[in-house]
Amino acid sequence: MIRRLLGACIGVAVVAAWACGGSNDSPAGTADDDIVQPPEDGGGDAGDEDAGTDAGTDAGDAPDSGTDAGTDAGSDAGTDGGTTLPPEGPWPTDAVTNYSSKYGIPRVQSVSVDGAHNIWVLDGDRIGVLRAGTTSVLWTSHPVGQAGNGRASGSTVICGGKAGEAYVGYRTDDVVPGGPSSRIASRGEPDFSEARYAEFLRGDMDVVRIDDTGTDVVLREHLSQSAGTSRPGGGERLGIQNTNDFHYDEDRSVFSCVRVMRGPYEGEVYIGTNHGVTRIRGYTYNSHRHPKWDLVTTDPTTGRDKRTQQMGYTYGLGISPEGHLLIANEWKIGIIPPNESLEWWDSESREPDMPADVEPALYALNTFVDPVNPGADDARHDKAPFNLWRGFQQTQDGHFYVASLQDGLWQFEGRKRQGTPLKYDDVNYVKVEGAGTDAYTALAATDDGSLFVGTVNRGLWRLTPDKQMEKVAGVGGSKVGQLVYDPRVTPSALYVLVDGKVFVLRGY
Repeated sequence: MIRRLLGACIGVAVVAAWACGGSNDSPAGTADDDIVQPPEDGGGDAGDEDAGTDAGTDAGDAPDSGTDAGTDAGSDAGTDGGTTLPPEGPWPTDAVTNYSSKYGIPRVQSVSVDGAHNIWVLDGDRIGVLRAGTTSVLWTSHPVGQAGNGRASGSTVICGGKAGEAYVGYRTDDVVPGGPSSRIASRGEPDFSEARYAEFLRGDMDVVRIDDTGTDVVLREHLSQSAGTSRPGGGERLGIQNTNDFHYDEDRSVFSCVRVMRGPYEGEVYIGTNHGVTRIRGYTYNSHRHPKWDLVTTDPTTGRDKRTQQMGYTYGLGISPEGHLLIANEWKIGIIPPNESLEWWDSESREPDMPADVEPALYALNTFVDPVNPGADDARHDKAPFNLWRGFQQTQDGHFYVASLQDGLWQFEGRKRQGTPLKYDDVNYVKVEGAGTDAYTALAATDDGSLFVGTVNRGLWRLTPDKQMEKVAGVGGSKVGQLVYDPRVTPSALYVLVDGKVFVLRGY
């Protein structure tokens, strides 16, 4: 049931599911003392004094510019661009299908679907694609990109791109080693270091594709084209750096991803990292945005307060029915309606040099979840506990849901303020119960008004449109790692990764 604060009950059952990305391998109920935090001042935004702790749990070629809205949107039909498909798509329309059994897919860590409904899977240093109209997975013949060059400590997630392509995320150290500052000097600067400069190449994200012969999966490129004007000297292709100042390499490990499935920005991808959220359009990125708060500490020598930005790892990403980006990190949640200009997506206010016809992407909500966090934007550490948010979705009736690895599943209303730009007040929080756990991994809202809910050890559940919680029949397993909803086909498809196996539900 959903339990209202102060003890009142609505008397309904609920479930949660996940929008896209990978779940955390940490056990439910992880204590703050078990959280590994990088050194203070290790990852702040460029130009922010004392900015920086990215605390959180450890997770487990000349390209097209892609700068116009909808470029490389991935609406191509067919196996890798060209073949027209029926409305139901190329896959079975049964209510529930075990794809791992039907198509011989081994245990995998991430799943996604591209613009032509090819299904992509990730298994360590192996990348596979089940092409529309085929019955077996095509795997990379050898490790490619970051998986093959030693510039990452492991792969994390896969996200479908345009027809025949996918984005693959990797992890590395959160903080650039080898210096007192997070700033990396350019070639020619007095404090240049080749070793520190090479850190730009670590982690981040590759773009892979089906090769021209259709017999292999190959690297298209290591994502490295910024929408900003600030770039390394000589135009070197190094990876994802801060769009406002390339000297800062703060988004280094990718923990989640979500593909926009419809609307004017269909085909764009958002990735959640150790520092925030990077937006990708084709092969061009803008890095980054993050709901953050300031940790206040006292310098023992001077007695003065010091503020350090706290961002948290971003595991929870979703897209609302209106197409707004939903962000959930270790402490906070945020809602950002996207703007058309990718170059200015990282701007949190109207800047002096911003063209008059460009609208910034402003937060509609940037907050703590009140019932389980005191909500102080400036706080001593004991006033801002980890919540480990893992999913954030909005259902068709307008309710928002946020799911935690340890603090349960919560429903709230987003009460719109009058005027523009759009602003929400988060009100009327209620705790959703019925799945027999407070440990959730993923959420997915579907067009029929349901909310699918993934758990750490109790499998997949569904909160029905009339707010009743029920276990989803036909989907075995205990730990849901990922939920990917594809409304582009009729009936719609929900990809479920549970205990490394891929199931697909149709018709929600």
